[in-house]
Amino acid sequence: MSEQRIVKSLADDGKTATVTLKGVLNIEAAAALHRELGGALSEAPLVVLDVRQLEELDMTILQTLCSACKTAAATGHGLRFASEVPASIKALSGGIGAHMGSPCRQNNDETCILFGGAR
Repeated sequence: MSEQRIVKSLADDGKTATVTLKGVLNIEAAAALHRELGGALSEAPLVVLDVRQLEELDMTILQTLCSACKTAAATGHGLRFASEVPASIKALSGGIGAHMGSPCRQNNDETCILFGGAR
């Protein structure tokens, strides 16, 4: 099993925070992810999720990412991926019956970033 890691960094200008997710993340990492995303959203107007090294996630991680997106929308902050939606999220979304490109009522009916949208 790959090492799991969640790392938050803040750009020198304070305008962007990056949260990097690596390895296999599951319920055991959900509290740490929630804490890091919350900190990032309070520190910067834009949070970038770097998920290029995310190999696998479970439903609790997906829910935590969804919660962060809802918080970003409610506070006028931005939340986006550093790259395209990773295969691990696409695989999980397909397994739960989510439709890529679906609108999100929690995000002003914009396309859900987790299921194919971009912000």
